Amino acid sequence: MSIKELIILLPLLFWCQGYVCQEANLEFQVNTTVDRVALDTIKVLVVQCSNGYEYAIHGVNFNPTIESELNNYKNIRVIPFPFKKLMGVPYQGVYDKKYCQPIIDKVNVDYLILTRFSDDTDITQKTWGYQVKIVKTKTMDQVNSITAINLKSYDLVEEHIRNNIGILKRDIEKLE
Repeated sequence: MSIKELIILLPLLFWCQGYVCQEANLEFQVNTTVDRVALDTIKVLVVQCSNGYEYAIHGVNFNPTIESELNNYKNIRVIPFPFKKLMGVPYQGVYDKKYCQPIIDKVNVDYLILTRFSDDTDITQKTWGYQVKIVKTKTMDQVNSITAINLKSYDLVEEHIRNNIGILKRDIEKLE
């Protein structure tokens, strides 16, 4: 190889090495970001509404609203309800941490969201309400979160949840 050819190829060689280094650095940054997001993601399970069965026959269930609204946050991942994993586990009627351990033993999540229609809900009188609790699975800490009573329609229950989902998210993060 002549000196003239070497002089032409030398900058090309350095450019290629720089490109590979930049590409490797970019790949490292992407992997680091993905790992950080994975580490910071909070896994949540919304347990079936504790008294929802009697309301389900009327076609109302606000848990899907909670699930979809929480999934809008990048740091929260709501897992689909694992019916198969929880076969034989009493998950219906659960609205207190003292009944959560069998669920926690079967499902790997950071938090359980417990829900129920409030006691003042009366379909015949057209008054609606709901209550939400959060249980941190590692410590069994429990807090009350968003709630509403005396709403005039079921649609207002879902609207109230959408308007206050940020409070639920904040309450989850405060338990960290």
